[in-house]
Formats: sequence, structure tokens, C-alpha cells
Amino acid sequence: MSSDIEDMFERLLKLPGAEGAILVNGEGIPIRTSMDVMSSQKYAGKMTPLIKMARSMIRDVEPGDDLSYLRLRTRRNELMVAAENDHMVILIQNNALLDQARRTSAQSNRFVSKGNAFLGVAKGVRRPRNS
Repeated sequence: MSSDIEDMFERLLKLPGAEGAILVNGEGIPIRTSMDVMSSQKYAGKMTPLIKMARSMIRDVEPGDDLSYLRLRTRRNELMVAAENDHMVILIQNNALLDQARRTSAQSNRFVSKGNAFLGVAKGVRRPRNS
């Protein structure tokens, strides 16, 4: 397996809540996985016809366009599928951990914005006074 694919798997598995990643070939067979064989085969076997159906729907609705990404959310997991040519990559993430990471990220982004406003004031930028 190429180092690019190995690097991709390592990056995917470092994402918040990542429980597993599966690379599936055009026949629906997992060719690289971080999960057990039975789970990988189950996800690949069920996702392959769904991707084919979604791809067909996109092509019917938007001729000339193609499916590139599908995101499914269940009560427990979020499944993200990147479909390219005949291969697909399935990423399974735990919702609780993913949502927690998103909240933390949103809070830190708000802090940074407030922090930037504070830095502007601290550097002598005057705020307009109310009349």
C-alpha cells in the first residue's frame, strides 16, 4: 500500500471521534481498513449500493455532475464517504466526541474573535463614543 494512503488513514484516524476508516475498491471490497474484518465488510457491503444509487440520482438531477461526498448521521455515529472514481473512503466517527470537538472549536473561535477585538483596543484604537 502506498505511503500516501497510509498517511491519509493516519490523518483520518486523528480526527475527533474517529472510530474507523475503510478504503473500498470498485467491487465493494475493503482493501485497507482500521476496523475488524466483519465490520469493514458490513460497512462496505451496505455503503456500495447506497453510493451507486446516490451517484445515479445526482447524475439524473444534475447531468454532467457527479457525487463526491456523502454524509450520514445516525444516533450514535456520523459516516462520511468520499467517492472518487470506483473507490470510496468511509470514515466512521462517534457523534458524542465529534459534537464535543465542534463545541470546543466554536468556543475557541469566539474567544479568538473577542481576543482580537481586545487587542485592537489595547493597541490604542479608539472606540467611538456615544453622543
